[in-house]
Amino acid sequence: MQTLRITAFATWCIFAAFLFPVMGRAESTSCTISLTPSKPSPQLVGELVVWTSTATNCGDTPVYRYKVAFTSESSKFRTARDFSLSNTLAWGPLAEGSYSVMVTVKSSFDATDSTSAVVADEIHSLVAAGQAVVTPTLNPLVALYSVPPCDDGSVYVKFRPVSETNDLPWKATSTLACAHGQSRNFLVAGMLANTSYEIAHVNGDGSLSASLFFTTGTPPPSLNFPSFVVRRSRGRNSDLSQDVIYHNFTGRPQANAVNLVATDLLGRVEWYSDPLQSGLSNGTPGVLQPGGTIFFLGRDSHRPRGFNVLREIDLAGTPLRETNIDAVNAQLKAKGQGIIYGFHHEVLRLPNGNIATLGWNLRTVDVSGVPTPYAGQLLMVLDKDFQVLWTWDAFDHLDVHRGPILGDVCSGAPCPIPGAVDWLHSNSLAWSAEDGNLLMSVRHQAWEIKIDYNRGAGDGHIIWRLGKDGDFAVDSTDSSPWFSYQHNVHYLDKNTLLLYDNGNVRCNGVPKCHSRGQTWTIDEKTMIATQQLNIDLGNYSGALGSAEKLPNGNFVFTSGFHGTNDSPFGLSMEMSPGGTREYMMQGGGLEYRTYRMADLYGGIPK
Repeated sequence: MQTLRITAFATWCIFAAFLFPVMGRAESTSCTISLTPSKPSPQLVGELVVWTSTATNCGDTPVYRYKVAFTSESSKFRTARDFSLSNTLAWGPLAEGSYSVMVTVKSSFDATDSTSAVVADEIHSLVAAGQAVVTPTLNPLVALYSVPPCDDGSVYVKFRPVSETNDLPWKATSTLACAHGQSRNFLVAGMLANTSYEIAHVNGDGSLSASLFFTTGTPPPSLNFPSFVVRRSRGRNSDLSQDVIYHNFTGRPQANAVNLVATDLLGRVEWYSDPLQSGLSNGTPGVLQPGGTIFFLGRDSHRPRGFNVLREIDLAGTPLRETNIDAVNAQLKAKGQGIIYGFHHEVLRLPNGNIATLGWNLRTVDVSGVPTPYAGQLLMVLDKDFQVLWTWDAFDHLDVHRGPILGDVCSGAPCPIPGAVDWLHSNSLAWSAEDGNLLMSVRHQAWEIKIDYNRGAGDGHIIWRLGKDGDFAVDSTDSSPWFSYQHNVHYLDKNTLLLYDNGNVRCNGVPKCHSRGQTWTIDEKTMIATQQLNIDLGNYSGALGSAEKLPNGNFVFTSGFHGTNDSPFGLSMEMSPGGTREYMMQGGGLEYRTYRMADLYGGIPK
């Protein structure tokens, strides 16, 4: 297939606006593409438009990549969705202005030749007569608030329930810089259903606008929400400033099961992600980012198990960018590397905006003369367009003859390679701000390892292994200090780690054994690990879990795996440093992670 080379994008976009006002077309010798929006240009800010490509003579199973460019950014195209089998793109930008939408088509994921088409599009402001406007979104608990143009400084939005006393505390969105002649648009989220809210914006000089009023709707009855029960009410020592619980459920495979949801401390739903709208099953992990976007992993109709899609959405559920394992595997093969069979467990945005995530890979290992399939681990760092920048293959750095401590085998959930030895089952990544390296929690080795990433210049060697039979001497008064089968390991400061110790190895065959919350101070010069916090959580969770430190010094631990197959549940527990349980909520399903926060805009500590 002949490649259509597009040069001078700015010139092309202007030309396309006149030539194809509602449809873009590009032709090569054999491949023809048309690109049409579901609504003609111009559209309004936040209006969801579905773009559809029709490819003719482009192969039996063509794949489509969508990119968008904002004219004020010199027509730099950014990936909205990397190559996939889907020929449509749902798009709803929150900034007014002139855009270009480009689709590129190849005959297969591995093909090198491609054909592209570009269509110009206009997004108009919702602001009317210079006045702020509040409008509903597709999520009945989320409003879109549009601020009139401001030239200097920044602006943010405040909101609170309407009350007779008018003295309820405000919550605030993130802040946006002013832009000359352009409205600023905010998704207002964290509101109860069927409730009236007062909403206003705060200018850079601190002045507050006149209030607008918005009444939330009702989540559709077609959705299946988990139940919530407060098992211990908040006490005077609870951190009441952190009055939102962000829940990430797992093991609820129904197509309508809501797995990403936020509640208040009474268990009332304040936000959720609609799985029917997303078109993806599951949604684990749902990693909330500063500013109010969410990275999550899911499965579409092209895979029977595991997670094959990595997507970022906003609080209204609108897709922002996306990739999949087929697009990533094409890049890996072009680099001479093996493929992955699914994403899993973690998505971590690095300080420079790149994204680290995990993928299952596979190798046959000689175990006592028997060829044995081993499910391994590929750590990948992707750029902002989801292109592979850096990889780390555990098979090249860890001893395959040190099998999983408890003989674990992949079950197919979430491992997409059922029957393989579940060698590592890595389940979290964390950033080391001190040296720009990456931490990986290697569950089935009961280790936390530090990998030489060096801000993208590292060679991937293992700097140290923390845990039993690792590289550190231990300083602890506990007879069994080391964690095992742990979750959510991350830094509290430059040398202190916080984690959830599931304790599977320690508790194996031991009755009335409990999981723990731990902090460790790491001295990389003396290679001594000092146990600072070792809280008995009062229950045992053999899987799942998270750990978080609150502003008042308390901790939140997710003990996520309880109950029976017919009645599973998870526990979100606020604990004092001394081990007193200050608050506990039970969620009606297995919970991968929960976090306490003041609002949905600050992100999750990693």
